[in-house]
Amino acid sequence: MRHYLSSNAHLPLAITLTFLLAATVAAAPDQLILGRDTTPPADIKGPIDLTINLTTVPGFDDARVAVTVDGQKIVDALRSPWHVAVDFGPLPVEHKIVVTATADQKRIQWQTTINKGHQTLGVKIVPVDAANRVFEANVTSPDEDPIVSVTAWDDGKPVATVEQSPYRFTIPAEHFAMKSVQVTARTKSGDEAADFWSATGDIRSEALEVRTVPLFVSVIDRNGTAHDDVDQALFKVVDNGTEGHILEIGKAFNQPISIALLLDASTSMTYEMPKATRAAVNFVETTLKSGDRCAVYSVHTSPRREMELTADRVAIGKVVKSINAEGRTALYDAIASAERELRDEKTRRAIVILTDGGDTSSITSFDEIDRLTKESGVPIYVIAYNGVDDEPPQDLNRLQYLAAETGGFLVTASAQNLQARYADIEKDLRAQYAITYQITDLARHNQWRKVHVMLKSPQLTARTIRGYFAP
Repeated sequence: MRHYLSSNAHLPLAITLTFLLAATVAAAPDQLILGRDTTPPADIKGPIDLTINLTTVPGFDDARVAVTVDGQKIVDALRSPWHVAVDFGPLPVEHKIVVTATADQKRIQWQTTINKGHQTLGVKIVPVDAANRVFEANVTSPDEDPIVSVTAWDDGKPVATVEQSPYRFTIPAEHFAMKSVQVTARTKSGDEAADFWSATGDIRSEALEVRTVPLFVSVIDRNGTAHDDVDQALFKVVDNGTEGHILEIGKAFNQPISIALLLDASTSMTYEMPKATRAAVNFVETTLKSGDRCAVYSVHTSPRREMELTADRVAIGKVVKSINAEGRTALYDAIASAERELRDEKTRRAIVILTDGGDTSSITSFDEIDRLTKESGVPIYVIAYNGVDDEPPQDLNRLQYLAAETGGFLVTASAQNLQARYADIEKDLRAQYAITYQITDLARHNQWRKVHVMLKSPQLTARTIRGYFAP
């Protein structure tokens, strides 16, 4: 089992605690007796009957006992015979146990360390010279499973790796734009732990403004598969270099969505339209649920809105099937029209595009559409369609850029896998998380603020908008 640790990863793992009545303690397979002068045995692990011995302490026959393990309280005001069952996990790990006994006006306390030297896997980033992007990772690991490498990451890609202690590294300038660092420590067996660091900056309190920011996030693994079962404690949001305080995380699929469906219907799609429209209709039928709405645009020399936002899936299907190919490709104009239609929607939003080529006839420039998509924050999903040809669609770099900036993605498709590519988009929309976070920052109208969502797991990457313009 892999353990993914948060910013306090250098501490021992939280143990699983189970409390039993004294009458049932006999069910515990092993016993650990702790007194003020007790030397604990080695290799303590698994379920343990933890027994506090006060027989050598005069005047504490009726004492109340509190026990903490690694600072975590496991029992308070425990009465004689002072038994509690604790599961220390499958491996012997170093733990500090503090016992406090109180009787009348008297109080005694002592600390015992079990499994000395047996460390858990953990990593903690320390800025050595943040201005020059120099950091060091303090690591711990089990004796039998040593650290073999520490790697720094940026957006799911490794940017620096150190294989020997001290684990000190310099982050390349081009990967420090967010002024945040993610590292993972890897052991010989392949287990990994992660930690994060972010700059907070100096903020003058008299000029503070509190903002609450909504965000929709997709989580993918290294194979590109979307996940909707991620522990909420793994999320971290960095807004303009400052960590945001997450107020709420929920499954976005429970929220309605408004989708603008854009179909390239230029002349080059003439022989492909039947396949394209069938796949689009199936996407609508399988994706839309109660409360969802969809608008349809055909992309010709000038874009046409074939149907405004509606929840009528039958009507959407009829309109999509009726689209015929002709003219050139005003793709940017179509995106601009869709952005305007979705601008005032209070639900989740998405633009889904099928095209076999780049823009050829728009009045809207790429710079204008770049600004518009950033302002709106609507995720753009692009299916770049090859049809029967081996030639990839044109302008893939620009379309890829628009998708990445808005939290969507671009995939290429042929006639054979077109339906599967639509299914990829559907899965991504179903697996989204809705995050609401709060920041305290200087109030600067129309300031571009970079957003980065990180996950305390080296196996997962978060995808969302790259930033937004402050209101």
